[in-house]
Amino acid sequence: MAVRSLSAALAKKAAKEINEVPNRILEDLAAIREWLRKQPHLKSVQPTDQWLIGFLRGGKYSLEKAKEKLDMYYTLKTIVPEFFANRDPNGTKVQEILKLGAFLPLKNCPAEDAPRICIMRLGVFDPSKYHLADLIKVALMVTEILMLEDDNFSVSGEVVIVDMENVGISVLSQWTPALAKKIITCFERALPVRLKGNHILNTPIGFETAYTIFKTFLGEKLKKRIRVHNNNYASMYRIIPRAVLPVEYGGTEGNLLELTDHWKAKVESYGDWFLKQEESRSDESKRPGTPKNSSNLFGVEGSFRKLDFD
Repeated sequence: MAVRSLSAALAKKAAKEINEVPNRILEDLAAIREWLRKQPHLKSVQPTDQWLIGFLRGGKYSLEKAKEKLDMYYTLKTIVPEFFANRDPNGTKVQEILKLGAFLPLKNCPAEDAPRICIMRLGVFDPSKYHLADLIKVALMVTEILMLEDDNFSVSGEVVIVDMENVGISVLSQWTPALAKKIITCFERALPVRLKGNHILNTPIGFETAYTIFKTFLGEKLKKRIRVHNNNYASMYRIIPRAVLPVEYGGTEGNLLELTDHWKAKVESYGDWFLKQEESRSDESKRPGTPKNSSNLFGVEGSFRKLDFD
C-alpha cells in the first residue's frame, strides 16, 4: 500500500474528525477498487492508493460518499472540458496563467495539524484574453496536486483567501449562473475538498449585490465560514497569522513571485501525470442506467439547492 504515514498531530486529527482507522485503510481501499472494477463506464480509471485515500478522507471514510465523489469527478472530466481538458502544463494558455500566480497555496500552515491556506487572486488576468474558466482549470490542477501531496490539505482541509483587487465588471460579468453551477458541482459533489474558511479581500464595486444573491444558495455552515474583510487586513490576521502570509499581505513568509515560481515549477513537474490523466474519465455510453450529460447535470430545470459543506 503506497500511502504516506501521517505525522502524529495529523493522525490524531484524522482519527477524531474524519474517522480514519489506520488498520482498516487497506480494507477500505480494496472495497473501493472492487467497486471501480465493476463500473463499466470507469474502465480507464486506474488511481493510486494515495489518490483514493484523498476521496476516503474527503467523505470521512464513508465508502458510499467516496464512490459518489469518484464517479462524479470522472464524469465531470468528460462533460466539463473547459475545466478538465487540455491540461498540458507546457501548453501556451496554461503556461501564461501559471505565470500570473492566480491560485497559490502557501508554504506553511499555522500549526502542524492546521488546514492549508491558499490565495486566489481573481484580478490578475486580462478578461479580454482569458476567461474565469481558464483560471478555474489551473486552480483545479494545483488542487489535484494538493490532493496527492499535501496531508494537511487532505486531513484538515483548506482555507481560501480570495483577493478581488482589480476585479472589474468585465470579470464579474463572466460569473454566470452556468459557470457558478459547474464550479459548485465540482467542489460539492466531485472533489474531496473540505473548505474550512473563506476570507474575501479588496471587494470591488458591484460585489455586494452579487454576493447577496450568491449567499442565498449557500448552506448555513458555509455562510458562517465566509468572512468579507475588504481592506481590513487586521481582522483577517485575527484568524490567519501574519507569519504564514507573503509580504504583499503583511506577512513575512516570502513573496508572491517566489510562490508563483514554485507552483509553476511544481505543476510542470506533473506534466506526464496530467497528460496520462487526460484518458481517465467516464465513458457515458457504457454507464449502467441513464448516461450523464451537461443537460441532466446542469440544465435549467430544477433549481439550486442550499449547499452545506463539511
